[in-house]
Amino acid sequence: MLTGRKMRLEWIEDILAVAETGSLIRAAERRNLTQSAFSRRIRMIEEQLGAELFDRTRKPVELHPAAREQCAEMRDLAVRLRRLAAALGDDSSARTHVVIASQHAITTAIAPGFVRRIAASREIGIRLRSGNRDKCYAQLLTRQADIMLFYATGGQPLTMEPGFVELRPLGSDSLIPVFAASRMDALEAEIARGELPVVAYPDDVFFGRVLRDDIRPRLAGLTLRPKAETSLTLAALQLAATGVAVAWVPETLARAQILSGHLADLGDRWGAQPLQLMAARLRAAHSDVAGQVWEAIAAPD
Repeated sequence: MLTGRKMRLEWIEDILAVAETGSLIRAAERRNLTQSAFSRRIRMIEEQLGAELFDRTRKPVELHPAAREQCAEMRDLAVRLRRLAAALGDDSSARTHVVIASQHAITTAIAPGFVRRIAASREIGIRLRSGNRDKCYAQLLTRQADIMLFYATGGQPLTMEPGFVELRPLGSDSLIPVFAASRMDALEAEIARGELPVVAYPDDVFFGRVLRDDIRPRLAGLTLRPKAETSLTLAALQLAATGVAVAWVPETLARAQILSGHLADLGDRWGAQPLQLMAARLRAAHSDVAGQVWEAIAAPD
């Protein structure tokens, strides 16, 4: 059953808005969103639920029969959730925690500093959810997260609705090539043969696209030999540290091992790719604590 899965009141109201208006355009107006932002949110709700809810080949759009059968139950559930919220008081003012979705590398190397800064002066709980950039955006868009922390580059911005999502720059980082310092002789021998062993990222994740579009063009004359593939920058870092292959990772993630001499920073050789550290949140109403965290993460450390 659709409503037997983990559902949120906002999702139910979005689905019912389409079912009751028979139009994505009118449903978006009811939900005070642009059509493109609303359509994207519906898509992400479907991804989170693992089910296609609407038959988009029909005009006007219709719920699939299996989903349509759940409409009465969803309406009843929405009423009960609203009554519960009213009985418990204003949820936005009562909340004492904030959910932050961040890319894996940011969760490991940067987010702890934000949490320390927030926890030092406020009684606010932070729930960190780590994932790739697209997953983090899905969590933000479907209101599973209050704030998103992510990387962007000039060639790989995160496309967002300007009237729907608020962006805030937090600083900069660099994607740098690193390798085990103790294994540099072996690496130089491979380079002399025109080969470069690398840790690859899947093309469908952010760092995979950066590696493909921004990094590889700089490596003309070398044949790249993928030795391993991972979507996790922390795993890529460890593969480089053990001498498996060269990995491109955020400088903040590799800094400690570079300073200790365990890793060699090869950025001078093949260049560092600038990364913009960004925060995003929906422009809709926020809880008091989410507003405090939003201001705190942008404050000077």
